[in-house]
Amino acid sequence: MERQHAGFTLVEALITLATAGLTLTVALPTFSDALERNRTTATLHHLSADMAMARTSAIIQRRQVVVCPKAVDQRCSDGADWSAGWLVFTDADGNRQPDSAADVLRITDAPGGGRLSLGASREFLRYQVDGRSAHSNLTVHVCSAGLLRGQVVVNNHGRVRSARPKRETPCPQG
Repeated sequence: MERQHAGFTLVEALITLATAGLTLTVALPTFSDALERNRTTATLHHLSADMAMARTSAIIQRRQVVVCPKAVDQRCSDGADWSAGWLVFTDADGNRQPDSAADVLRITDAPGGGRLSLGASREFLRYQVDGRSAHSNLTVHVCSAGLLRGQVVVNNHGRVRSARPKRETPCPQG
């Protein structure tokens, strides 16, 4: 006997839904972890690239260049929370604030859509005209869910490097 209207039976539909549910249950945590790693990698890359650009600009322009956490009004914030993004600007008068729009070299919103927190060991990073960051070495901690995901470290010579913890590490406080 031939079926006139081909379709799914209730049993076939339930088996398909159960298989799809099981697949999603297994795949979603893995996908979330991949997104988290991608957000961290993007943040580490953007921060490292902007700091390297700041160092190069200080050397080329023979002027001090500052990298600092961004406040709402496109100025440097007073704290060491870099989660909202950061500014890169020339600082001829040494006041650690951009004095005009022409001083600003780059404004970067923190990648990660607000899912990452960025805390630093200092409130700003200042590059001298020779590319050193003397007396303002810096470590920016990239954290999520209370765990350290990565760090951007700048030494006194101005060299920028990024690192990831080898094992699960709590995010440093303060």
